Amino acid sequence: MTTIALRNLQEIEHPSPLKRGKDTVKRLLKRPGDASIQDPLFWPAGLLLLGLVETGNSEAQNSARTYLQRHLHAGGAHPRLLHLDDALAMGAGLRLYQKEEERIGALEQQSPQEASRRSAISSLLHEGERFADILRKLPADAEGSLIYNPASGGDDIFADGCGMVSFFFSLLAACKGQDRSSYLSFAASQLTAFLQHGMDKRSGLPYHGYSLKKGAKQGIPGWSRAAGWLLMGYTEYLIACKSIKGRQSLPDEKLFLPYFQLLQSILNCQREDGALSWILCSSEGAVDTSGLSMLCYAIGRAEGEGLLAECPTILPQQIFSLRHSLLPCIREDGLVTGSLSACEDFAVHRQIYGSFPWGQGAALAAISLASKEESHHVREGK
Repeated sequence: MTTIALRNLQEIEHPSPLKRGKDTVKRLLKRPGDASIQDPLFWPAGLLLLGLVETGNSEAQNSARTYLQRHLHAGGAHPRLLHLDDALAMGAGLRLYQKEEERIGALEQQSPQEASRRSAISSLLHEGERFADILRKLPADAEGSLIYNPASGGDDIFADGCGMVSFFFSLLAACKGQDRSSYLSFAASQLTAFLQHGMDKRSGLPYHGYSLKKGAKQGIPGWSRAAGWLLMGYTEYLIACKSIKGRQSLPDEKLFLPYFQLLQSILNCQREDGALSWILCSSEGAVDTSGLSMLCYAIGRAEGEGLLAECPTILPQQIFSLRHSLLPCIREDGLVTGSLSACEDFAVHRQIYGSFPWGQGAALAAISLASKEESHHVREGK
């Protein structure tokens, strides 16, 4: 899986002439093009970077770090941000910073090589703080939620943007940034607004987005990838709260109970085979490996950081069967199959399933959080 993820990342960085040609034709026809061609830190790369970081493999992590730092400064000395989605790639960099701090802390003595590696990775925290300053100045709606595509002239708030932004700011707070309280508050503001305006009251599942100007919830409620984005950011927020304020503070956190209500609503949709359909409430729908993997990753993070211990109604067997439902989608050579193609707009989901970078990255991240016994045969050397 790791080798294919690295190859996917190289293909994003160096798109083939055929891919560039197809993108040009799409844009001439006024259809959505491939944003990754102009922005190598767009969300598909972000998920690949996250997967590589979570493997714990030093070569994969070094590749992720050098890729991230190369494209952060492609336009000069200051970090560049082309899309809101770039927050995910920077969040992956902060996860690498966290993991490196944990690893170095466990060493009795540092070699010169270790010191050099730590110095290179430590710069990611500084980059994250500069990146946060850029993000907070982006166009927002009337309540301060960052608009996903301000160039459209609207104020649409996407689960994608909410999840990626709260993921990044929560990690930055947990990494002891100089302004950690405001970082955590900013993440909370994005999540709180989405929970207020972007949820389906009957199912407890998120819509793809909402607009305050239109007074409308938009997209399909319970799209697995939208739920994945939201849960990834939400999980990281509570992990940061636990890290900064202590476990005893969690029950008093206003977003604590709604998190477990959301998690329970998602798991209530679990099928007999343990999986979740691309539309969560459709028990016989197709499985989107990317959305399933994102949810597995978020739940795996919650499990690993002790959040699930706060909710005894969520059973270990549910988590085990959910994670294992991914395995049939991973070929022996490590290629992840069955991912849904990119969404083109609210409720525009062409039912094309195959192997895409976002599925590869998300599945690698999810599997990497599993126990060694569960993940070794599908991850190592592939």
